[in-house]
Parts: sequence; structure tokens; C-alpha cells
Amino acid sequence: MENFHRRRIDIATCWASNRITVMDSLEKYEDSYAIAEEFREWIVNMGQESSNFSNCVLNFPKNLNKLLDKKIREEN
Repeated sequence: MENFHRRRIDIATCWASNRITVMDSLEKYEDSYAIAEEFREWIVNMGQESSNFSNCVLNFPKNLNKLLDKKIREEN
């Protein structure tokens, strides 16, 4: 189970780093800072409540494909 948690943290770290880089390249520094602060809060809170990791993890909706298909149909 520890590998599962580590992978989720790694994925979140990569996502936040990439998003910050994109915001910086677009010169949207306030957005970049906001992402960095939200990510920092997420990491800090997760460390304080390590016994309840599920409260700190963002999950994709289980029916993500259906939601995406619906959105695509609505746009066409």
C-alpha cells in the first residue's frame, strides 16, 4: 500500500510542477503562486493526517469517460 501512496504523491508533484511551469511561461505569476501554495498546503496537511490519507487525495470521477463524452457532444 505504501507504493500506492508514493505514486500518488509523485503524480501530484509532477502535475503541480508542470502546471507551475506553464503558468510561469505564460507570465501568469499569480496563478503559478496560487498553485504552489495549494500544493504546499496539501503536502503539509497530508503529513499531519497520514493515518487518513484518503482525505488528502484528489480522485477522478469514476465515470470520467461518460462525463467527457457528454461534454464533447454538448460542444458539437
